[in-house]
Amino acid sequence: MTRASIILADFAETDASGKVHMLGAGWSITGPNTGPQAVAGFIQVPAAQSGSLIQFVLRLTDRSGEVVEAPGPAGMQRMEVTGQVEMRAPEGWDGATDLNAAFAMNVVVPLPQGQPYTWSLEVDGKDLASTTFYVRSNAPGSAEIVSSQKLPADDVELDDRS
Repeated sequence: MTRASIILADFAETDASGKVHMLGAGWSITGPNTGPQAVAGFIQVPAAQSGSLIQFVLRLTDRSGEVVEAPGPAGMQRMEVTGQVEMRAPEGWDGATDLNAAFAMNVVVPLPQGQPYTWSLEVDGKDLASTTFYVRSNAPGSAEIVSSQKLPADDVELDDRS
């Protein structure tokens, strides 16, 4: 059975051996201003699919399921990438394990605040992996003060156990 997974990171790259190196991996909340982000994708296929071409589509959708469009050099561009990978058996491989393919894509996508977005990975026409993240509308650690009262100093008790 073919399986897939997605990990979000601040930066990721794939080396010549097929390993993905990530920095700031595993987040699900960002913003309020979205900076660079990376999507690392992993596809595992059974040994029987050695030598076959695997089609994939990686896309970013908004809460309504529409593919996000972002400004690019040629105007607005859909945040959707299609591709294929050939699953080749490594030299000396005995077929006892699944074959793995990995990729990394780094993007800068300005996204409206206060909304969730989903990266999804479709493999051979089947949605196999997705991860949702949220773009917050205020800075991390900030809070809105709803009301403020001054407390009289007499109401404060200190426990001095030193």
